[in-house]
Amino acid sequence: MTRTAFWLILVLIFSSISELSAQKIGARLDIGRREPKPDFIEYSPKDNGLVTLGPYSKASNRFLAITKYNSTFRKEWTKEVIQQNGRKNVDFMTVLGENILVFVSEFFPREKVIKTYYYRYSLEGEVLEKEAILSIYPNQKEQKVDLQYVLSPNKRRLLCYKNLQNRKEAEKVLYYLFSEEGASIANGELTLKYPDNRFRVTNIRVSNQGNVFVLGKFSERGWVTDPNNFVYLAYRYDTQINEGREFEIDLGDRIIADMTFRIDRDENLYLAGFYSNRGADQMAGTYLQKINWMGIVEKEATAPFSQDFLRNYLSKGQINRGKEIRDFYIRPEDGIILRSDGGVLLIAEKFYIVYQTYRDQFGYLVDREIYHYDDVILTSISPDGDIEWQSVVEKRQASDQPANLSFFNASSAMGTYIFYEYKPRRANLNVYNQLVDIEGNVGPRVPLIPDYKYGDFYYPRYSVQTGNDEALLVYLRKRGKIYTVLKVKFEE
Repeated sequence: MTRTAFWLILVLIFSSISELSAQKIGARLDIGRREPKPDFIEYSPKDNGLVTLGPYSKASNRFLAITKYNSTFRKEWTKEVIQQNGRKNVDFMTVLGENILVFVSEFFPREKVIKTYYYRYSLEGEVLEKEAILSIYPNQKEQKVDLQYVLSPNKRRLLCYKNLQNRKEAEKVLYYLFSEEGASIANGELTLKYPDNRFRVTNIRVSNQGNVFVLGKFSERGWVTDPNNFVYLAYRYDTQINEGREFEIDLGDRIIADMTFRIDRDENLYLAGFYSNRGADQMAGTYLQKINWMGIVEKEATAPFSQDFLRNYLSKGQINRGKEIRDFYIRPEDGIILRSDGGVLLIAEKFYIVYQTYRDQFGYLVDREIYHYDDVILTSISPDGDIEWQSVVEKRQASDQPANLSFFNASSAMGTYIFYEYKPRRANLNVYNQLVDIEGNVGPRVPLIPDYKYGDFYYPRYSVQTGNDEALLVYLRKRGKIYTVLKVKFEE
C-alpha cells in the first residue's frame, strides 16, 4: 500500500466516524507558533464570531491586545488595550450584546488600595470606555475585592460579585450589574442575616431580569464539630427595590449531599441534587424542588437510586446493608439542565484525589497529588420528581495536571453530548464524545478530531455551547505550539 493510499483510507475512516457521531467540524481557528497565545477567548453571539485577549506580540507580554474574528474565524482587527506595569491583573473578559468588556484589577501601593476598572469596546473596535472605575477597596485580607463574574441565562446581564469576608458580622455580597448595552445599571451590598463564619456561599447566579440569587449553607454549631449539621438556604434579591426573600431547603431527617440550582425565564428557582441517609459525603437518591418568584414551593420530591444503578458501584451485599455511593459531584455552573416540560437533567462526575509520597533521584521525599476524574452519571428527573432513567458514561482519567481532565457537555434535540480526552484500550488518544439520548441510551464512544496526537491538550473548561446545535472546543496542538478552536455542529 502506498503512503497516499494509506492516508486516503484514514480520511475515509474518520469521515464515516463523523457521520456516525452526527456531528461535523465547521470553522477552525489555528493560532500558530509565531503568534501569541490568547489568555481569554469568548464567543460573540451577535455575529457568531470570536474575541480573544492576550499578548500583542510573541516577543513580549508587556502589551495586551484584543483580536476580533468573524463567523468563519478570519481576523477582522487587533487593538492594544493594556500596558502591563507589574501591578495589573486581567480578571475577566466577556462579550455582552455588541460590547466587549475587559475587567482589570490594579494595586496602587501609595494609596494601599486595589482598583477594579474596565474597558469597553464595540464589536467594530471602537473605544467606548477606558479605565472606568468599578470599585476601590483597601488591600486588606478582610476587605480585598477579587470579583467573580457570571452571565444571565440569556447572556444579556453580567453580574460582578464578591463574597466579602466579615468574620462574625453578617454575610455580605458586593455586586455590580451590567446591562446588554454594556452600562452599569445597579450596584450595592446584599446583606444576609447570618454571620459570615457560619454561612458558606456555594453558588451565585443572575436572572434574565437582573435579580441576584444566592445558594449557601448555614451551620448553627460550626463546621468542624458536626459536618452534617447544616441547612441549605436560597436567597433572591431584587436589585430594583433592594429587597430580598429567603427560602430554606429542608429534607427532614435526610441530609443534602450536593445541590445546585438554575433559574428559568420566569424566575422560577429549580433546586436539585443528591440526598443521603447517612452523611453529606454519600448519596442515596435525588432531590428536586421548584420555587416560584413569590417564594411558593410548587414542587418538592425525593427519589432513591434504583438497585440497577447502584450495582454499577456497589456489590449486592453492600446494597442490602444500605451502603451509599460516594465521590460524585455536580458542577455548579452546568450540572443541571432545565427541560421544557418542567423536569431537569442532573449531570455529576466522580472525582477524588489520591496522595502519593515517593523518594526522588536525590533521595528527597516528594508529595504528589493525583487527580481522578472518572464516570459521568446523568439522571433524568420528571416534573413530578421521579427518576425516569440514569445513565453512566464510563471513563477513567488521572493525572497530576488536571487542566485537561473532566468533561464538557452540550445539549441538542438529540440528547446530551459528553466530550472528554481519553485513550481507550486498543485505540488512540483523542477527544471522544458520547451521546446520551432523550431516553437515556448511551451511544458509542466516538473520536472527534482526526489529527489529534500525543502531546495535544484538550481544555474542556474552555469549551462552550454557542447554540442549540453548535459548540466551540479548544485544544493545543503539536505540544502547545498551535492554539486551535473548533466549531462543532450537531446534526440530527
